[in-house]
Order: sequence, then C-alpha cells, then structure tokens
Amino acid sequence: MTGGRLHVGFVLTGLHGGGAERVMLNLAAALIARGHRTDLVIPRFAGDYRAAIPGRMRVRRARIPGTDRKLLQAVQRSGVQVEAMTVNPFGAARTWRVLSRKYPGIPVIRGNGLRSIYPYAHFLSRYIREVRPQVLVSALPGPNAVAVCAAELTDRAVPVVVTVWNNIAADYTPEWLAASRTLYPLADAVVAVSSGVAGSVRRSVGVDAERVRTIHSPIPASSIRRLAQDEVTHPWFADGEPPVVLCVGREARQKDHPTLVEAFGLARREVDSRLVILGKLSAPYRASLKSLARDHGVERDIGFLDFDENPYRYMRRAELLALSSRWEGLPGVILEALACGTPVVSTDAPYGPREILGCWGELPPVGDAPALARALAGTLQGERPTEGALQARAADFSPEKAADAYVALFERLVR
Repeated sequence: MTGGRLHVGFVLTGLHGGGAERVMLNLAAALIARGHRTDLVIPRFAGDYRAAIPGRMRVRRARIPGTDRKLLQAVQRSGVQVEAMTVNPFGAARTWRVLSRKYPGIPVIRGNGLRSIYPYAHFLSRYIREVRPQVLVSALPGPNAVAVCAAELTDRAVPVVVTVWNNIAADYTPEWLAASRTLYPLADAVVAVSSGVAGSVRRSVGVDAERVRTIHSPIPASSIRRLAQDEVTHPWFADGEPPVVLCVGREARQKDHPTLVEAFGLARREVDSRLVILGKLSAPYRASLKSLARDHGVERDIGFLDFDENPYRYMRRAELLALSSRWEGLPGVILEALACGTPVVSTDAPYGPREILGCWGELPPVGDAPALARALAGTLQGERPTEGALQARAADFSPEKAADAYVALFERLVR
C-alpha cells in the first residue's frame, strides 16, 4: 500500500463557512495534488464555500429538499462533479431502528435538513457499499458520529478517522459529550488538531492514547498570499486611513466579541485605530455590539463585514488580527493572518493560540479586556515580528506536512 493511490471519503454536514470545513477542503486539495482520489460526502448541498472545493474532488450529496441551486450551479461551472444519491425512506427507517437501539440518546444534527443522524448514516452506508472508499475522514461532532455509525452498519467495511477541532470539555454539549464517549472509541483513529485538543480527547472522551494523533491543520500559504492580492473597496482599508484591527469569526459565545469591543474601546484612547468584525452575524447581535461600542465611545470606529470566502485580502491590509476567544482548538484564522504577514493578538485560549504563536504574538488572558487592550495598543504602537518571520511561522503548518501525516495514517489503517 505504501506509495499507492488512496481513495478517501471526506464526511461533512455541508459547505458552511467554518474553519473545519475549509481545512478539510485544503487537505483534500493536498491529497489530490499527490494523485489520490477524494470524495466529499454531504447530506445537504448548501453553505457558503464555492471556490474552496478542489476542482478534481467529486461531491456525493443526498437527494433531499433544501439543495441550494445557485451554489450547485456555481460549483458545477467550476468543474466539480456533483452526484445526487437517493435516501430510501424505508432504509432510513430501518437504520433508525438499528442505531437507536444500539446507541440510544445520540443528539440531533442541527441545520443540515435532517432530523437526526440516522438518515445521514443510512446515506453514508449506501455510499460505502456502492463507491467503496478505502478510508473515511470526518470533521465535527455530527459527521464524526455519522461516520462511526455508518461503518458499524457496513460491518466495518472501511476504517474511520474522526477529527476533533476544539476543546471538547468547553465546546461539546453534555449530549454530544456522552455520544462521543460512546462512539469515538469505536473509530480506528482520532486526529486532534493540536496537542491541547489531543489531551482533551484523552481526558474527556476516554480514547486510548495510542489511537489519538496530533496533526496540525494545513494552511495553503501560497494560495492565501495570492488571494490576498485581490482588491478591497472598503474605504477604511485605503492608504492614509487609521490602522485597522481585524476580527474574523462567526457569532458564538466562544468568540467573545463583547470583550474585544470593550478592549478596543480602551485601546482606542491610546492609539487612533478602527475595528472591523468580518463574519456572519445576526442583526440583533450586531446591534448589541454597536450598543456596547456606544457605551465605550467608539461606535463610529467599529464596522461590520459579512462572511467573505476571501478574508485574506482584508487580513493583508489590516494592521493586526485580533482573536478574543474563550476556547479554541487550533484557530486557522491565526495561521491565515500569519501567512499574510499580519501580526496577531490572541487571548491565551485553551487550546491552540499559544501552540501557534509562542513568541510571535501577544497572548493576554481570556476575558480580560484591560489586558487585551494593552496588547492591542502595544502591538499597534510598538515593534513586532517582521512580515517574513510571520510568514515563515505559517509555513510550519503547510498542507504538505499535514498530507504526509494523514497519508501515513491512512496507509497504516488500510493495510
């Protein structure tokens, strides 16, 4: 098997704009470049990513309501082959009966058009039987559970690698934590994206240490730098404007945007600057952040941008990137900013920021707005690593290194 051509099925819920989805697509691109075959297996064809799907990746989707037709057309125009597979309702019902007895209490997967993991597991088991991939790799709690259940339905016809992207103790609900304790030990391997997350898997889920691997998330630095050259029309990023502190992140308690807004309000007293938050935020959430900014006298200095598949053009033009998370796994946004040569200030969230930054950026405590403000102001005003040094650090997390590690793991499991 060593040096042979692998056929890998990537299991996700959809093409949503999260970091795990983007990194899995980066990994697939790296495998394709080495001559391996890859499938993206998703129940519902919807989400934000279009250009991120590698051109030679085949997408297998379930034929269910909720398909984003515009997304489908855009992806097909780019040359990606998309095949719809029917979900047999009677087969899904049988799957529900089998799995609900064997693994009771598995939570619902929200937001993918399915009521539970059982129809998705039925769909994935059909994919395993008909397409016969050599290995499955899944990301995030729902797809991880589905991949293990589908392997069980097919009498372990394919090895399963589940990947963990966050601090399990902080990120998983009690229901998902219980499900993970049941299902993750049944996987053939568990990949954690950082050493801290690997420890969290061993402690919180109970997977044997020899079955847990740490493989850092791959970041395609050269592609990021190319995309970073794209034009930016927002006037705040024009030459001669005050420096911009950029935050890239979705609406979530984990990201702790209120502490960042408070910290920026304090830092703004020392240095003329602006804060831009880029991500998919609801109108009420934006309004609450604007109200907080008003309380700190910086309402006119904070702007919002919607999700953008190319955030790198903003990163390259920002003076620094700020991350105020309460917890993390291995935040790809830090690595992407480093690839753009942009300095980073991040809270010392468990886990990941310290593992990446070390001496390459400030790491104030979680939830400490005054400390975060001092780090922001100090980075804006003081010396910081050179662009070349930051880009060299990003190169340590290359797709080539990640692909080497994953291929070695896949080959061992296939053998």
